[in-house]
Amino acid sequence: MSPLKDFHLDMYVDATFSGLWHKNYVDLHDSALFCSGYVITYYSCPIHWMSKLQFEIALSTNESEYIALSMAT
Repeated sequence: MSPLKDFHLDMYVDATFSGLWHKNYVDLHDSALFCSGYVITYYSCPIHWMSKLQFEIALSTNESEYIALSMAT
């Protein structure tokens, strides 16, 4: 019996702005956070997933994607 050649473990990561930042609420740090999420699949079947607010305040969407990737790995 030969091993399966289509073995694959995939990870999908995304981050989106989830805060209600407004100039009147500059002191509220929780209002400028991004939401991160990821799902890990094995043979296209989800085996682990997570979604939560990021702890750090990202200054750009690109930075929030890197934070989400580091959380997932």
